[in-house]
Amino acid sequence: MLSAVIPQQYWPDIDPALLRAIANVAISLTPLYTYGTACYSIHRRRSSAGFSIDICATMLMASILRILYYFVTPFEPSLLRQALVMTLVQCALLRVSLHHRPATYSPDGLAARPPLAPNLAAPRLSGPRFYLDMARALGAHALRLFDVHFRRPGCFWQWREEAPYWRFLAVFSAVFAVLTGLFRSSPWYGAFIGTLGLFIEALLPLPQILMLQRLGTVENFKVILLVSWLGGDCLKLSYLFFGTDNVSSIFVAAALFQMGLDLIILAQYLHFWAADRRRASLPMYEMEALPPVS
Repeated sequence: MLSAVIPQQYWPDIDPALLRAIANVAISLTPLYTYGTACYSIHRRRSSAGFSIDICATMLMASILRILYYFVTPFEPSLLRQALVMTLVQCALLRVSLHHRPATYSPDGLAARPPLAPNLAAPRLSGPRFYLDMARALGAHALRLFDVHFRRPGCFWQWREEAPYWRFLAVFSAVFAVLTGLFRSSPWYGAFIGTLGLFIEALLPLPQILMLQRLGTVENFKVILLVSWLGGDCLKLSYLFFGTDNVSSIFVAAALFQMGLDLIILAQYLHFWAADRRRASLPMYEMEALPPVS
């Protein structure tokens, strides 16, 4: 694919096999410098404030599905190794994040999601405006599932204790492993888990976007996480475009969509960082002591 951009006579005299080997190793170890740095930052600061553990849920489910998808439709081995490394790194990140979560955390303190029925039952004009309002109401209700401010059904991934997180991952892995064993020869099943895994992974930045928008500050946000995300996106897209020819267009579409969400986080970071600096530069005045009441 690279030859379509730069003619081969202008390439440096480097063994193509060596370049491919380096690219394979780099893409396989992407999770280490994408999320390993975030894990180290949380451990060093002993606080997971500003980090959404929904990221761990997203990447663990997507990686598990990708590993199982390999047994249905084998793909590039380096992407399989990446999924295996990602699973291990996300388990470590989840463990560290839960360990350094505020001791006062309780899902009972989360707000209940507004019911959907009143919005759907509200009178509206017929025509295109009706369908637009309907889509907006459904979209807003669905987005609240990704907002850590609201309590989800069954407090999913908002549990206070650590055990339910690992129990869910074990059940999720076991169920899809059994289904893969039963339907691995079925084309529709392969398309289902492949698309589901990519869809889940593409939604990765969404919880962090909603969290930053609600907080209105980047005071506790790990900037190294954003840098590693954008670096991982660039590396992933470079590999998909130039590093291999055996890749489906759905991988490219999901990677582009995910990078678009990461760019939204970048815009949020720049906006709230500037706002934080403006607030910090406001002059502080000491109030004069009031005279004693006689």
